Amino acid sequence: MLTNSYVPVLVTIGCVFLGANAFALPFEGLFKLDIIHYNDFHARFEETSVSTATCRFNNNSCLGGFPRLYHEIQALRQEKPDALLLNAGDSFQGTYWYTLLKWNVTQHFMNLLPHDAHAIGNHEFDDGPAGLAPYLSALKAPVLAANMDTSQEPVLQDLYKPSIVVERQGRKIGIIGLITVETKMLSSSGKVVFLDPREVTRREAKALTEQGVDIIVLLSHCGLDVDKELARDYGEHIDVIVGGHTHSLLWAGPAPSGEPAAGPYPLTLHATQGANHTVLVVQASAFTKYMGNLTVLFDHKGEYVGWEGGPIFLDRSIPEDADIKAQLEPYAALVREEVNKVVGASSVDLMFEDCVYGECPLGDIIVDAFNAQAKAKYESKYDYIAIVQRGDIKTSIPAGNITQGDLFEMLPYNDKLETFELAGRHLKQALEHGVSDAWAYKPFKGPWLLQVAGIRVKFDLTKPEGSRVASVTVGDTEPGVPLEDDRLYQVTTASYLAGGGDGFKMLKEHRQNVELVGRDQDVVGSYIRAHSPLATATDGRITITE
Repeated sequence: MLTNSYVPVLVTIGCVFLGANAFALPFEGLFKLDIIHYNDFHARFEETSVSTATCRFNNNSCLGGFPRLYHEIQALRQEKPDALLLNAGDSFQGTYWYTLLKWNVTQHFMNLLPHDAHAIGNHEFDDGPAGLAPYLSALKAPVLAANMDTSQEPVLQDLYKPSIVVERQGRKIGIIGLITVETKMLSSSGKVVFLDPREVTRREAKALTEQGVDIIVLLSHCGLDVDKELARDYGEHIDVIVGGHTHSLLWAGPAPSGEPAAGPYPLTLHATQGANHTVLVVQASAFTKYMGNLTVLFDHKGEYVGWEGGPIFLDRSIPEDADIKAQLEPYAALVREEVNKVVGASSVDLMFEDCVYGECPLGDIIVDAFNAQAKAKYESKYDYIAIVQRGDIKTSIPAGNITQGDLFEMLPYNDKLETFELAGRHLKQALEHGVSDAWAYKPFKGPWLLQVAGIRVKFDLTKPEGSRVASVTVGDTEPGVPLEDDRLYQVTTASYLAGGGDGFKMLKEHRQNVELVGRDQDVVGSYIRAHSPLATATDGRITITE
């Protein structure tokens, strides 16, 4: 179904132009490959919106959701019965549907679609190998990951393949799967080893080519920048890369969702190792806001000739499948009973997006809750400090009632809360890491920034990385006392961060006398109940100079 965003290409073959009717012309020996794809589903079983994980208002801002995704995929399959259907990973995590129902509901609905292959996303490991294994075992379509070594995690053995070969109209098409190497840092992958995707791609594609496969699709959960590198530098045998992980929208011109586009759809790159070899790279945002619809024309040698297609914006102009909605309803009833419980209220919008720039009210609430819990549950002779990484905060809380569902979405992992002793020098190292690898400056925007309680931090971003902590004082108010390198402090944070996640290895390596004091959802929920209505404003805990 060509809906609201189908874009034809204009290319030349000899002296023949291919435009909107490109593939209606009878070019002898040319092969047409249709690909339907989506990525980063993130438990969007119900409608979502651009700004919140679930649709809070029944209006035209609502979009996506599994029934709408299902309807549009099936409509396209009616038009293109030979199309490949590819899922580029991260089906787990992101709404209370996964928090409450885990892998089983995900496999049930994923298996209703005629997938040709699934990639594995980093979030598929959020409940460890033991939480992933039954999902992989239950999926009907092949699961692909060529750069994953699970020899030390036998529960995952034989549940995935590096690649597969499928046939369409007598033509062999290879599909190779990849997972981001960042999974080791971003999730709970146990003893799984993630291999560099570059040489793995070259090796696997070469092996398929030697088997007579001349059209190869890379199904990648590595992110757009890695996919572009793979296309340019390792793509001599690759024809199309269907990606995920970075939630990148590829769109020509202003996108209907209002989000910035990372480039046109598809990106067209030339492999440096292949003479005039073109690789197409696609990705379709995330959260079922869009899905991808690509048609590629190949010559008899498997070389790209032309393409047409574009992302499809899954707004309310596209209907939801009634049967799928009916199948969702028993699960939805269970979910609603839990998530609609009111735990408190806020008089202001608490925006998680603010936490990438500096101190944010939502971050202050979370770390204040952590610190209060540690003081109540664990007696220490050291000063209490709490930290949370901005990436652990997954969604905003709008003004009004705060429900259990808001907590599930904001802190979906329900991580264990640890308190431990840590020397000042190692806390300072963690703060330095928090302002490293910035996405942007002026204003600063960073992936690892820590929200803090019990200390006040000043950063000088004119200094080189590793030297940006200008001062740290201990205490909730000025003037405080300077943090001492050799003094121990009682630090509280989520287990994922304490275990070295997101590159905070200094916490894992140097924490002492670890005690568990609860789970983050429960702790923050109790704090909100005790302090509602929330009217939090930042109080100068973090100062950034650029």
